[in-house]
Amino acid sequence: MPIFDQGYQHWSGQLSGHAWRWLAVTRHGVRVAMANRLLRVLLLLAWMPAASLAAALCIWGLLEQKSSAIASLLPLLDFIDPAILADPRKYRVEIWTICYHYFLSIELYASMVMIVLVGPNLISQDLRYNALPLYLSRPLRRIDYFLGKLGVIVTVLSLVTVLPSVFAYILGLLFSLDRSIVGDTFGLLLSSVAFGLVVCVSSGMVILALSSLSRNSRYVALLWLGLWLVGGAVSSVLHTIDYDERARATRRQEVHPDGYVVYVHDEPARRAQEKKDASSNWRPLVSYTSNLARIQEELLGTNAAWERLASVLPEFARDRFVRDFLEPSYPWQWSAGVLFGLFGLSACILHRRVKSLDRLK
Repeated sequence: MPIFDQGYQHWSGQLSGHAWRWLAVTRHGVRVAMANRLLRVLLLLAWMPAASLAAALCIWGLLEQKSSAIASLLPLLDFIDPAILADPRKYRVEIWTICYHYFLSIELYASMVMIVLVGPNLISQDLRYNALPLYLSRPLRRIDYFLGKLGVIVTVLSLVTVLPSVFAYILGLLFSLDRSIVGDTFGLLLSSVAFGLVVCVSSGMVILALSSLSRNSRYVALLWLGLWLVGGAVSSVLHTIDYDERARATRRQEVHPDGYVVYVHDEPARRAQEKKDASSNWRPLVSYTSNLARIQEELLGTNAAWERLASVLPEFARDRFVRDFLEPSYPWQWSAGVLFGLFGLSACILHRRVKSLDRLK
């Protein structure tokens, strides 16, 4: 039997800092998530809106240059007011803002679906197979474990929110060939990236908290769908009830020439009352995605962009344009408060669910 030296041996390998211990958990989680074929297909489909965003920004850049390359596409742009097409450079920021608004709105719902595929197993599977003591028996703190699991969600969702936003922005710059475009639109890029991170971190914390509540990932998925879909449905029902009550309060009676009484809805009065009461409208707060959408609207300045585009329209068309695209908004601080509250509640749940396992280290 060979005899080994039991004395000190110098470690000649590469040392790594403690600050990046969570990255090992993230790398493993991303590898497992990407093994899901359905997730890969969904990622591919989620990049189709990104391609549309990039195409829209490139076309607008060519419009600013008065390029003949898009002469055949001009008939497809007849829905845009001629005053805007006559000077596309003047309305660059507004058009870019609206394009990013629609793109991020679509990707928000794509992110909700991706969380169903990635999030439920992150902690519930470790609870089911008693894997948490194996994690915590290594030089891994509880915060490292949480950050590693959160990093999985952030990485996957960034592929459909942050990365496409940057990719489309770069293509828009290349096709514009105008130095001033960076100063005009760089704030929009920062806002898009910031919103993407808000979606990643907020939804990541919520799904991790839900995942820690059960060993069965199917129950976790149902809880997430309930938070997303049921909350949105309840918010829509409350909004419809409020709309009907407002319309009923502003209708008036008129006598028809044939002698019978008809009810006529005073739409201007209803909209004026709706705008007046917008600051106290709490119904969208019930929907998780509505809160995220309100933050997006505030970061991008979507309402200001719609108002600027409406200013070039004739008076008779302006009211209808505003009615169709510009809805009265409640204070964005309310949505921020709801999201912060969910973040804090999720952090407390995670802390309490895993705290007792520290004794096993």
